[in-house]
Amino acid sequence: MPITFQNVEDYIELLAGYDPGGSIIFNSGKYNFSLARYDVQIVESMAASTLWNNRALTDRQGELAVKLVVKYRRQFANQGVDIGDIEQQPQWRYPLRTIDRSLRIWRDGDDLLAKFPYNSAWIEEFRKLKDAAQGRSLWDHDGKIWRLGITEYNVNWLVTWGEMNKFDIDSEVLDLYTKVIAAENDRYEIKLVQRADRFEITNAADSLIEYVEDKLGGFGLDNLIKLVDAAGVLGYTIDPSISRPELLNLFGEKRLVHVPSTEQGSLDLIFDYAELTGRWPVCIYNPGTTQTIDLSRFAEDEVVRFDAAGRTKTADYNYYGLKVVYASKIPKGWAWPIPLMVSTVEMMYGGARLEWVNRAEKIIHYSYVPLREKD
Repeated sequence: MPITFQNVEDYIELLAGYDPGGSIIFNSGKYNFSLARYDVQIVESMAASTLWNNRALTDRQGELAVKLVVKYRRQFANQGVDIGDIEQQPQWRYPLRTIDRSLRIWRDGDDLLAKFPYNSAWIEEFRKLKDAAQGRSLWDHDGKIWRLGITEYNVNWLVTWGEMNKFDIDSEVLDLYTKVIAAENDRYEIKLVQRADRFEITNAADSLIEYVEDKLGGFGLDNLIKLVDAAGVLGYTIDPSISRPELLNLFGEKRLVHVPSTEQGSLDLIFDYAELTGRWPVCIYNPGTTQTIDLSRFAEDEVVRFDAAGRTKTADYNYYGLKVVYASKIPKGWAWPIPLMVSTVEMMYGGARLEWVNRAEKIIHYSYVPLREKD
């Protein structure tokens, strides 16, 4: 009379060569099955799960287990085992485990969450993301989900990856992604622009706004020259639609400018620029004898000169009444502001020279050719 067993797990354990529900190491040798090579590993894996760990099969493993038992029906029959109506009414030793196979991406507070069933390739991609991500990226073992901090990089990566792998992406995450794309397409600029009755610096830090209001006279339309001229010093650009004097186009938007000394009238342009912007005194460093600096447009009491030893005969000069500080050698311990520095050399190394460079708000290299092109 044929033998029957109660549960699908019993038949799987028989196929693996073990007595149903018995010890994993016990094999009576009563039954002998010849399995297809590609079925051996999965049968042994399921049998080990039910015998070693007393662990229920997953829902998909259960479906496969029934198919395997039915597949080897003839071998069971040849050994006096009847599988009965297992295909239509399978019975289980342990209720099958239902696996959440949803592919979801959503937001939870300050985190982006991604949930998916085990997939070795996807897991490896998330592990690589941990090294490249800009912001938090970690595996939440308790929740069985990946958690990513909300940064532009993470939002961009996760939505792109999720769409490629057909994930269900929450609308809130898609909204974040849309904002990231819009921000990337909208070039970020700290720029002086003109509104109806005033100027404004877009994307300006509070400290920059406070400095303009406290030190430069504010954002009124009557303050155009100072606002344009400060761009190169304070690090913002000028909207092309703002009309300004040509001298500001030449000198205003950069901190460091080269003016060829070979061009007629170029020195006068520098002084005209200083006059327009109020950048007095102009501090000129001219250590050699090849460059002639004509200071005839200034009165003698508006100029102080330092000789090749860094000394001056006019030690009692009033700095705030000067138009030019002319130095063949820069004096040591200079403690005054340098609104505009003009140098006939570009190799500004050494203590006193670097002190002038660091103090200077604007620097003009007045020489034959630039040592290097400026940005």
